[in-house]
Amino acid sequence: MRRGWFPWRQTLGAAVALAPLAVPLPAQRAADSARLVRAAHRAQRDYEWTRRTHLPWIAGGGSGHCDERIGRFCYWHGETVEHAPPDPPVIARARRDLLAVLDSAGRVAPADGWVAGQRVRYDLEAGSPDSALAALTPCGAEAWWCDALRGLALHVSGRFAAASSAFDAALAEMPERTRCRWLDLTPLLDGAAARRSEHTGCDARAALDSRLWWLAQPFYSMDANDRRTEHFARRTMIRIASTSVWPEVSSWADDIEELILRYGWPRWFERVRPAVEADPNYSIMGHDPQPSFAFFPNGRLLDSAFAATPGDWDLRAGRARSRYAPAYAISIDTLAVALSRFVRGDSAVLVAAYDASRDTTFTAPVLRAAVVAMPDERQRFMRVDSAARRAGALAVVIPRRPTIVSVELFDDSARAAARLRTAVAPPADTGALRLSDMLMFRPAGDSLPQSLPAAAALAVARVAAAARLPLGLFWEVYGPPGEAMPLDVSLTVERTGARWWERARWALHLGGRDAPISLRWRDVARFDAGVSARAVAVDLSRLDGGTYRIRLEVRGPARNLARTEKTVEVRH
Repeated sequence: MRRGWFPWRQTLGAAVALAPLAVPLPAQRAADSARLVRAAHRAQRDYEWTRRTHLPWIAGGGSGHCDERIGRFCYWHGETVEHAPPDPPVIARARRDLLAVLDSAGRVAPADGWVAGQRVRYDLEAGSPDSALAALTPCGAEAWWCDALRGLALHVSGRFAAASSAFDAALAEMPERTRCRWLDLTPLLDGAAARRSEHTGCDARAALDSRLWWLAQPFYSMDANDRRTEHFARRTMIRIASTSVWPEVSSWADDIEELILRYGWPRWFERVRPAVEADPNYSIMGHDPQPSFAFFPNGRLLDSAFAATPGDWDLRAGRARSRYAPAYAISIDTLAVALSRFVRGDSAVLVAAYDASRDTTFTAPVLRAAVVAMPDERQRFMRVDSAARRAGALAVVIPRRPTIVSVELFDDSARAAARLRTAVAPPADTGALRLSDMLMFRPAGDSLPQSLPAAAALAVARVAAAARLPLGLFWEVYGPPGEAMPLDVSLTVERTGARWWERARWALHLGGRDAPISLRWRDVARFDAGVSARAVAVDLSRLDGGTYRIRLEVRGPARNLARTEKTVEVRH
């Protein structure tokens, strides 16, 4: 939320009376058109004066200090109010009167871009994006401006793919100087990323922007990047508002533009009561959409996207440089995920086991889950389950090259979501003997899965240590097709971060609940189609809760060694 530092006062303009046009001559039509446009300007000013003088009062705002000072504004992070209260009746009536004036002016002056913008602005403020779209049919203003206004209305209505198309058309049609400004993401970035963007010229900005939007897209399983359409919607609203009266302050300046670009435009306002009751001056507090999230990642990913870890996206960063509140998700949590890769020629099967069973924001019995792999900004490999459970697994075939993977879960009825995003390297090619990742699964009965599809159906993302719930581990060994090969296999489960005296105790076989589990056996692998699948069950009941490293080593007859490991959190 934000509060303007300086008061704003406006005298009430004259009431607007609209009379029917008696003589439809071209000169008369032009005169009436100009008169109605002037009347629309007056009506907009009068509406904002009425709004300002009838907003509800609050005793004060914020926590007594500014989280951030932006020009005339004091900005506070962390507001939790999700829904705007209804407008006082006098403000709602005044807005309806304003829209009537704007509609009349729009019919007579369809080419006036200011009128078209204000009609969209106040229809959206009234919660009527369909009316805003209808008001643009037809739109006689500049083609790019009409497309941008359509994009704004479509974005607010949640039709992101159509909004993206509208904004793309607007960008293609707008003047070069305007396009350069609209594409500049510098205000949304900080640190090295901001400096790099600031010193990138318009001609070279396309590649940089493409990578930023790829990494900042909230959910890869959606048809369009709504963080990008939100940005252009904000740009459109800035242009609408910069040539009209804005509720928070008496005059437009760069500080309002920066606030809207970084955090969006306010959806509702309040008057802040002055400390001295007799003081006629007061300030206005605007409330941005909430809850909002920081979707732009760590700036280091501009040059090293495929080194990304989940920690590079901090959606709940306390003082993020920019935020966005998607209407479809009032909660976005971190999803527990375990990823496993299995080689299939020039491709790989990626199994993503997820678990949201402890997430109380999900309430529906049936959820929507997706695993999406994107090796670059344009390619997308996706698997979606529209009847998913709170815990399960999805498999997708991906190319054997570095990729960004996003595992996503949605409860549309509760407007809740969870995700995990990270980079995944291609499976290593280590020579004659290779190993897949280990896939964790919950054994069903006494039998163990003999194939990847069977193991994936039982895959789990979390490890629970219980006497009657052993942990299953499935992996594949890759070797010469059609051959059989004796293998020495070892599997150890060891607590990470062990102190020296704990390791010494284990070396002396003094045991303890957290002593390592160590298994060794001789196996004969038969490489049907070059693949030999194996599975074991491990009893973890004697382990204390904590973080453990599971290490698997396979050694062939030529002493060639293949190794893989997985770090897991054991909970009781």
